[in-house]
Amino acid sequence: MTTKEIEIQLALGSLSFDDRLKLAENKKTPKKILTILSTDKYPFIREHIAENPNTPIDILIKLSTDENGYVRGCVAKNLNTPIEILKKLSTDEHFYVRCRLFENPNSKGLK
Repeated sequence: MTTKEIEIQLALGSLSFDDRLKLAENKKTPKKILTILSTDKYPFIREHIAENPNTPIDILIKLSTDENGYVRGCVAKNLNTPIEILKKLSTDEHFYVRCRLFENPNSKGLK
Protein backbone atom coordinates (compact mmCIF):
# COMPACT_ATOMS: atom_id res chain seq x y z
CA MET A 1 0.00 0.00 0.00
CA THR A 2 1.29 3.49 -0.82
CA THR A 3 1.55 6.31 1.70
CA LYS A 4 -1.40 8.04 0.01
CA GLU A 5 -3.51 4.88 0.24
CA ILE A 6 -2.65 4.51 3.92
CA GLU A 7 -3.60 8.16 4.51
CA ILE A 8 -6.97 7.56 2.84
CA GLN A 9 -7.56 4.38 4.87
CA LEU A 10 -6.71 6.25 8.08
CA ALA A 11 -9.00 9.14 7.14
CA LEU A 12 -11.83 6.69 6.46
CA GLY A 13 -11.13 4.84 9.70
CA SER A 14 -10.90 1.56 7.81
CA LEU A 15 -7.49 0.38 9.02
CA SER A 16 -7.76 -2.25 11.74
CA PHE A 17 -6.09 -1.92 15.12
CA ASP A 18 -3.56 -4.56 14.07
CA ASP A 19 -2.72 -2.70 10.85
CA ARG A 20 -2.29 0.58 12.74
CA LEU A 21 -0.09 -1.18 15.31
CA LYS A 22 2.12 -2.65 12.56
CA LEU A 23 2.54 0.82 11.08
CA ALA A 24 3.31 2.31 14.49
CA GLU A 25 5.99 -0.32 15.18
CA ASN A 26 7.62 -0.22 11.74
CA LYS A 27 10.81 1.86 11.68
CA LYS A 28 10.25 2.48 7.96
CA THR A 29 6.79 3.99 8.33
CA PRO A 30 6.82 7.50 6.82
CA LYS A 31 6.82 10.39 9.27
CA LYS A 32 3.55 11.67 7.84
CA ILE A 33 1.81 8.42 8.77
CA LEU A 34 3.40 8.38 12.23
CA THR A 35 2.15 11.93 12.72
CA ILE A 36 -1.41 10.90 11.84
CA LEU A 37 -1.22 7.83 14.09
CA SER A 38 0.06 9.92 17.00
CA THR A 39 -3.54 10.98 17.62
CA ASP A 40 -4.93 7.44 17.67
CA LYS A 41 -7.58 6.92 20.33
CA TYR A 42 -5.76 3.86 21.68
CA PRO A 43 -2.81 4.60 23.99
CA PHE A 44 -1.10 1.35 22.92
CA ILE A 45 -0.78 2.73 19.37
CA ARG A 46 0.53 6.05 20.69
CA GLU A 47 3.07 4.17 22.85
CA HIS A 48 4.53 2.55 19.76
CA ILE A 49 4.58 5.89 17.94
CA ALA A 50 6.49 7.35 20.90
CA GLU A 51 9.02 4.49 20.76
CA ASN A 52 9.52 4.64 17.00
CA PRO A 53 12.92 6.19 16.13
CA ASN A 54 11.40 7.68 12.97
CA THR A 55 8.80 9.72 14.85
CA PRO A 56 9.30 13.47 14.26
CA ILE A 57 10.60 15.46 17.23
CA ASP A 58 7.57 17.75 17.25
CA ILE A 59 5.38 14.67 17.73
CA LEU A 60 7.61 13.39 20.55
CA ILE A 61 7.22 16.77 22.23
CA LYS A 62 3.44 16.57 21.84
CA LEU A 63 3.32 13.00 23.14
CA SER A 64 5.44 13.99 26.15
CA THR A 65 2.29 15.61 27.54
CA ASP A 66 -0.05 12.74 26.66
CA GLU A 67 -2.61 11.94 29.35
CA ASN A 68 -1.37 8.35 29.44
CA GLY A 69 1.75 7.73 31.53
CA TYR A 70 2.82 4.77 29.44
CA VAL A 71 2.88 6.95 26.33
CA ARG A 72 5.00 9.53 28.17
CA GLY A 73 7.26 6.71 29.35
CA CYS A 74 7.88 5.63 25.78
CA VAL A 75 8.78 9.23 24.87
CA ALA A 76 11.23 9.22 27.79
CA LYS A 77 13.02 6.18 26.39
CA ASN A 78 13.21 7.44 22.78
CA LEU A 79 16.80 8.45 21.95
CA ASN A 80 15.55 11.33 19.79
CA THR A 81 13.63 13.07 22.57
CA PRO A 82 15.16 16.51 23.18
CA ILE A 83 17.03 16.94 26.48
CA GLU A 84 14.63 19.71 27.59
CA ILE A 85 11.75 17.24 27.35
CA LEU A 86 13.75 14.57 29.19
CA LYS A 87 14.31 17.09 32.01
CA LYS A 88 10.55 17.71 32.25
CA LEU A 89 9.82 14.00 32.20
CA SER A 90 12.31 13.42 35.02
CA THR A 91 9.79 15.00 37.39
CA ASP A 92 6.73 13.22 35.98
CA GLU A 93 4.30 11.98 38.63
CA HIS A 94 4.02 8.57 36.93
CA PHE A 95 6.65 6.12 38.18
CA TYR A 96 6.78 4.30 34.82
CA VAL A 97 7.85 7.50 33.06
CA ARG A 98 10.78 8.02 35.41
CA CYS A 99 11.81 4.35 35.10
CA ARG A 100 11.81 4.46 31.31
CA LEU A 101 13.72 7.74 31.37
CA PHE A 102 16.70 6.09 32.95
CA GLU A 103 16.79 3.50 30.17
CA ASN A 104 17.66 6.39 27.85
CA PRO A 105 21.44 7.01 27.81
CA ASN A 106 20.76 10.68 27.01
CA SER A 107 19.23 11.11 30.49
CA LYS A 108 22.53 10.56 32.29
CA GLY A 109 23.26 13.43 34.61
CA LEU A 110 19.71 14.83 34.66
CA LYS A 111 18.62 16.38 37.92
